[in-house]
Amino acid sequence: MLMAERLVAGPETDNLVDASIAECLSLESPRSFFLYAGAGSGKTRSLVNAVERLLVESKRALGIRGQSIAVITYTNAAADEIKRRLEFDPTVEVATIHSYAWRLIGEFQVDIREWLRADITRDLTVLHSKSSRAGTKAETDRLYKIARGEGRLASLDAVDRFVYSPSGDSRGRGALNHTEVIAMAADFLSHKPVLQAIVVGRHPFIFIDESQDTNKVFLEALLSVERAHSEKFGLGLFGDTMQRIYNDGMENLEDVIPAAWAKPAKRMNHRSSQRVVELVNRIRTDVDTHLQFARDDSRVGTVRLFIVDSSSTEVGDIEDGVARRMEALTGDSAWSSSAPIAAGERRPTAGVKKLILEHHMAAKRLGFEQLFLALYRLERERTALLDGSLSGLQLFTREVVPLRNAVLRGDRFEVARIVRERSPLLSKERIKECGEAGVDVAELVASAQTAVDQLMALWSSGVPSLFQIAEATAVSNLFVVGKDVSRALHAANESSSDDLSEVDEDLSAWQQCLDASYTEVVQYSEYIGGSSTFATHQGVKGLEFPRVMVVIGDEEARGFMFSYEKLFGAKVPTAADKKNQLQNLDTSIDRTRRLFYVTCSRAEESLAIVAYTRAPETVRNFAISREWFSGDEIEML
Repeated sequence: MLMAERLVAGPETDNLVDASIAECLSLESPRSFFLYAGAGSGKTRSLVNAVERLLVESKRALGIRGQSIAVITYTNAAADEIKRRLEFDPTVEVATIHSYAWRLIGEFQVDIREWLRADITRDLTVLHSKSSRAGTKAETDRLYKIARGEGRLASLDAVDRFVYSPSGDSRGRGALNHTEVIAMAADFLSHKPVLQAIVVGRHPFIFIDESQDTNKVFLEALLSVERAHSEKFGLGLFGDTMQRIYNDGMENLEDVIPAAWAKPAKRMNHRSSQRVVELVNRIRTDVDTHLQFARDDSRVGTVRLFIVDSSSTEVGDIEDGVARRMEALTGDSAWSSSAPIAAGERRPTAGVKKLILEHHMAAKRLGFEQLFLALYRLERERTALLDGSLSGLQLFTREVVPLRNAVLRGDRFEVARIVRERSPLLSKERIKECGEAGVDVAELVASAQTAVDQLMALWSSGVPSLFQIAEATAVSNLFVVGKDVSRALHAANESSSDDLSEVDEDLSAWQQCLDASYTEVVQYSEYIGGSSTFATHQGVKGLEFPRVMVVIGDEEARGFMFSYEKLFGAKVPTAADKKNQLQNLDTSIDRTRRLFYVTCSRAEESLAIVAYTRAPETVRNFAISREWFSGDEIEML
């Protein structure tokens, strides 16, 4: 590829974009807008600038009216970053979509109850109308869902108050899940004029970050509010349709934006080196014309495609070798440690973010495969497992792991804080009861310390299993043990537990999970928390790293939503792909291309793509023919 083909421009190229947004920001005559902002374009900076402009010009008016500016983000991390940049100004309400939705509907308790009654009844009607062969997994799941739905329906009127936590730790009969809260908020916004009036009265503007991945039903509801109240309410959407990677986002978002809206566009990529920008431009050329310019003062950068036959089994050794090869190519020692790697040793490569398509791939590479595979069997629990909110695991991830780490650091203050905030032994209710009984608080503290010491003693003879940890915790009452873990502990002491586990999938899964080592839950916790070397392709949207290794391979990923073999020409599109393409609907190739764009555009300086494939030569020829890579940028391993 010729250097002349690369698009470069001065870093000031997009300076007028924020000025055009500023023209929309009038409390008296607001104008809605959609800002196209590709990878690394400074989207968050433009969002923050827009809010700051409003605060400078209208903060007093907002205060008099009792209004605030709302900013809806995709992740808690993004919300925290925007709050920090705005110096935690109370005139700005920054929240994730789930948090914001709950703030809207949380006080509509009667409406929530009736919505749930209708929703559960509809689901039960569908479930009763279908059946599968007795004894099959499908029939077992259907009967389970019927029993759960009927039980929930019967208990609705007994719920004093419905509750919700975006972190997923709400428990009890009144707890709502993420899907319900979003669906309710969208429904109420669309059909309750009083809620529309509340929203418009609270916020003259709502800004939505990552709008292409915002739940389409909720976004459609906000668009309906804007249509009905455009004279005093404005929406500001920030995003890039090429970075839509979740199925509940709105397809063809740019096509539904009203003609009256402003549509500024940012053309710069301030994040990535010139070669990386060139690659991501070529990846999207079959989709739209939104090409980006690299900064003329940026590095040229390095990209490489490493093609591996998918029959290879030593993926860890292969990927370690790629890191060392990238070190040699770039002269960047952060790609690989110079220390020799012992056979079978899996050591995270400092300074490199490894992006994998699917969580199974991370579980295998990081060593929490037993825990993960056991619980992944439970289809209804998968979302919670993947986002870290699965209540049964929170005993370990939120309590035991932080406690163990604090003990290892010798941080007595942190140990005391964790026990004081999380242990039933020192709960306010327990302290009150003991005070009324004349028991000295010092005795409670001593009993809590004894429980901590007993738990830590498990490590004196090696690394304990999760079962041993849960059992010790349950006996001492140091922390609350969830119902799923409690059932598994109880079943282990029953003579019929083996027979029961054969027909009770939940119990069997948790028993297998608890057989895993404590090390597995540590690795799982780090992975879910984002501190691991590995992350999924989907989980890093909005983030950036100096060195990125993208690992792709359909067979290992086990998925059906994405197919890199199709994207790279190694497999032909299916009949469903062709049908969807004719109907202008998403295909697996479309989804995979967007995901590939997102992952490659995370790299700031250098990028390695490791492609496991059944057809190495086909993939090589395709990559060259599409001008994604030149021949000397491809290595066959």
